[in-house]
Amino acid sequence: MDPSKIFVYFGYTMAAVFGVLGVFVLFFFPEEFHVPDKFRVMFGVVLLLYGIYRFISLRIKQRQDDEERRFR
Repeated sequence: MDPSKIFVYFGYTMAAVFGVLGVFVLFFFPEEFHVPDKFRVMFGVVLLLYGIYRFISLRIKQRQDDEERRFR
């Protein structure tokens, strides 16, 4: 197994973790913590968008690497 594949899998895992955490903060955050709704929504959206950004940027980088390997 190529060692760089481990980093790719780790990147996808972290993108999924940020996305799931964003959904959790948006919809399932416990009320015991007394966080204002506007802050909770803002933080959840930021986490969700960051997870999406990580997934898309990793996907673009992976496609570029695949194209470079094809033309070698």
